[in-house]
Amino acid sequence: MIKGLEPGKRAALIISECQNGIVNPAFVDSPLSRQVAARGILPRIDRLAAAFRAAGLPVAHCLITLPKDMAGWNVNCLLAARLAKEMVLVAGSEGAAVAPEIKVLDTDIVSERHHGMSPFTSTRLDADLRRNRIDTVVLAGVSTNIALPGAATEAVGNGYGVVLAEDCTAGGTAETHQMQVTMHFPLIATVSNGDAVARAIGAA
Repeated sequence: MIKGLEPGKRAALIISECQNGIVNPAFVDSPLSRQVAARGILPRIDRLAAAFRAAGLPVAHCLITLPKDMAGWNVNCLLAARLAKEMVLVAGSEGAAVAPEIKVLDTDIVSERHHGMSPFTSTRLDADLRRNRIDTVVLAGVSTNIALPGAATEAVGNGYGVVLAEDCTAGGTAETHQMQVTMHFPLIATVSNGDAVARAIGAA
């Protein structure tokens, strides 16, 4: 049994930043997109999302998008400055869209943020999860460098349990990913895998 996914607990799948301009090598050739491809995480995320829907549990696609007029986009760190310079993730653009390997259904939650580096910042994600009576969030997507540790920390601060579906995630390098999932995440989350999570929510 996975802590946080016991019978009686309600979980939601949080898919972080699986957007063309971040994970799709056809749009961006980066260490992160290469890790996504090497680890083969996108098909696994899609299968895990299907398992959540089959169990009657929410799937949330958490996206980072830049406003077309850049209003409110605060360039207060190097990554924010890089995104502003590249302009690949402009709201409504193909680069900002979810990668084609991952289905987005009308019943899914789509949460866009226009500021910050993690999915709870200045979004309705917490309200959407509480509306669905969620106890635990399962994290998938990218990256284990920044957005996912931020999501886990914010989720714990908001009172949720956290599970990381490790084989459904990637970081900028294999080394930083391994460091995060062995040294950082175990302090704030249960580290598991997609198949085990799918079995747990099915049993619950």
